[in-house]
Amino acid sequence: MNKKRLLSTGIVLAILCALVYFQVQHWRSFDWARFRQASRVEPLHIIVAIAIIYITYVLRALRWRIFLEPVCKTKTARLVSPTFVGFTGLALLGRPGEFIRPYLIGVKENVPFSSQLGVWTIERIFDIGAFTVLMTIDVFASAQLRTNPYIGKFRAAAVALCALVAFMSVVALVIQKRGHAFASFLHRLTSRISASLAHHVDQKVRAFGQGLNTIAGGKAFLQLVAVSLLMWFLIALAYREVAHAYPRDPAQNASAPVLDVETAQLAGMPESAGQELTPEVIDEITARVQSKGFTVQQRADGVWLMQKARRINKIGSRPHLSTLDVSRVLLLMAFSMVGSIVQLPAVGGGSQLAVISALQLIYGIPPEMAVSCGMLLWLVTFMSVIPVGLAFARREHLSLKKLSEQSSHEEEEPAVPTAPRP
Repeated sequence: MNKKRLLSTGIVLAILCALVYFQVQHWRSFDWARFRQASRVEPLHIIVAIAIIYITYVLRALRWRIFLEPVCKTKTARLVSPTFVGFTGLALLGRPGEFIRPYLIGVKENVPFSSQLGVWTIERIFDIGAFTVLMTIDVFASAQLRTNPYIGKFRAAAVALCALVAFMSVVALVIQKRGHAFASFLHRLTSRISASLAHHVDQKVRAFGQGLNTIAGGKAFLQLVAVSLLMWFLIALAYREVAHAYPRDPAQNASAPVLDVETAQLAGMPESAGQELTPEVIDEITARVQSKGFTVQQRADGVWLMQKARRINKIGSRPHLSTLDVSRVLLLMAFSMVGSIVQLPAVGGGSQLAVISALQLIYGIPPEMAVSCGMLLWLVTFMSVIPVGLAFARREHLSLKKLSEQSSHEEEEPAVPTAPRP
């Protein structure tokens, strides 16, 4: 391990230790016996979730095949193995394994590795863009999220993401039209700081420009958008399946209804969350939410928060993972994506802590169940690729460590481009 990688790993480890320390301060009343009980799940939901995640890897292979169309004609099936092996390398090795997938595809399809780095970068833009579209629709159109106390912040974050995607799209367009001129400009600008940095930036920009040229046209662009949206929607379904794998405790269903976190925040009485839903509490909630355009109605199946004769939320339902729908798990995905910035190879850390915190603070899930779900989501959506990826690597006699070293070397010092396969 070189000094740069050792330093970055040390920084990440220090951040994770800090996050764990602050999280533990909130877990002084953590009940490990309840955690073991809360970790009982229905296997069928987990199997379905893993199957959905595997489908998304096939969709990633399909998307990369569309990217390759202007350069070479290939089949999606040929790219499935590099996709699984690449994400297995990412799961086991962390960031050093990120370049395994473009490296393997470049070797297998006989195309320049630098061009595949460009495709890899464009793929990130499509991922961010697709998730941004789904999240924006979710926070502005979902009736289930209207009562969420943090909806204003979520909408602001969605607008910021839209601005980020728009900015990246403009930069990509500029690089596509004036790639060499833009690379030369950045080279001159960064050369004042470091000649090595200027060389690195110049190569990155030119590789990015090559990646942009792999979008064949309008039809291919629409296909890429459709595949990206479908893929991220399926990931949301996998999150929901994991959440629904936790069965309700019969004793919890039989207990008296309590005021849920979202309604308590909406009514401006957060300290009352968890309080038994007595007639006096219902009257107070009714008086407080009327000024915000909501009403409270008692129906045969319970007490409902209404808005213009539309059911918004059932008041008194004890917070549980089985009540999370796609609109709510999309927010969990956002927290997971932010938390994944702070990760350790094969250990993770940031993603799990972010999801666990969101489950507790936003949805009022008990800490024991939140911890269990956060860990299981990470295993299903990030680590479940490992068995299949290792099987593909064994079949093709590939070493993840050697692939990581070769791809990192190629990324730092790109080789002379090879001719595209006819």
